[in-house]
Amino acid sequence: MASAHVMARRAQAMVVQSLRTVVGLAMVLALAGCATWPDRMPATAQMQAEARVAGYGDIRIWQDADVSEWHVWRDGLVEARSQTADRGGPVSMLAISSGSDKGAYSAGFLVGWTRTGERPGFDVVSGVSTGALIAPFAFLGPDYDHVLRDLYTGIDASDIYRITPIEGLVGGPSLADTAPLEELIARYADLPLLDAIAAEHAKGRRLLVQTTNLDAERGVVWDMGAIAASGAPDRLALFRRILLASASIPGFFPPVLIDVVADGRAFREMHVDGGTTSSLFALPPAIVFSPDRSDGFAKGRLVILYNGAISPTYRTVEPRTFTIMERALTASIKEADRRSLRQLRQFAETNELALEVYAAGPEAEAEDADLFDPDYMQRLFQMGMADAERAAGADE
Repeated sequence: MASAHVMARRAQAMVVQSLRTVVGLAMVLALAGCATWPDRMPATAQMQAEARVAGYGDIRIWQDADVSEWHVWRDGLVEARSQTADRGGPVSMLAISSGSDKGAYSAGFLVGWTRTGERPGFDVVSGVSTGALIAPFAFLGPDYDHVLRDLYTGIDASDIYRITPIEGLVGGPSLADTAPLEELIARYADLPLLDAIAAEHAKGRRLLVQTTNLDAERGVVWDMGAIAASGAPDRLALFRRILLASASIPGFFPPVLIDVVADGRAFREMHVDGGTTSSLFALPPAIVFSPDRSDGFAKGRLVILYNGAISPTYRTVEPRTFTIMERALTASIKEADRRSLRQLRQFAETNELALEVYAAGPEAEAEDADLFDPDYMQRLFQMGMADAERAAGADE
């Protein structure tokens, strides 16, 4: 969920605060066997290629899957929409990016869009990282605006994680514990929510969330509506774990292990923040670059809510290790995102796809705000609301 900037500052603070105690404790914990996770069963690339979540059908696909695989997914979407009278015409899509506490911008934008009376429903809604936490409620529409407001203006860092630096620095999987985030997800992602999502899935709509399979070094796109509609006894637990995984910053938050089977053998995949492989999932690359990519997507509409500033922002960089690392990582991520947006714009122009991108301005890049600072998130929420109202006014 977190941006490179806030994560670097948080990591720096934790290292400094823990320095006095790590040296002594490290030896004791190492001798005692400090690892809190059991050893993982080794798997092979072939097992991974065949892996399925037991009890479910086709509920996921590699983000970079072959054109033919994405065409199967696309054809399934087109077929499902054709069975519903009110889902004819071009496909409309909403993609919500990663961005940590900057997700308050997208939450505010959606609430502001509702207030204008012009917020549409979308055939496909996707989310990555913090966008994954927003996506289910964006998918279900204005009736869930109060949840978006609660999630992004009614919490602070203590509702997301607990710092556990010693464990992380001496062999554990992370520097923080996400039990509070798990509780937050469980509070809002309940069986009535899944039933509502399943009902929309049956109408030909799709809710997608991206995680990163760290073992395979690839993004995974999960069909959350298919999970909700599966009737599987553990569907709620799996739904929650995928949301948690998509928002689990590697190294800072613990990864999420997901049970799978391949050729009768059970093993566990390690999943982390979807933003590790890409900040947003708008259209499958296979469709964007396929010769017949326009089928089902030509003349449609794609709205992207980007949680952060897209354009480069100037700042004099202090000659300090964490500051330099943070700035370099931020520059790399933003350039990759700008490249993705350029590709999407080219696709949109070729296929008469209406593309709209809304992003927080440079003022969202606050240097001094703590991670999940309530005042900062409230400002971003209000910024999103104002941008939605301005966008609606520009269309009049």
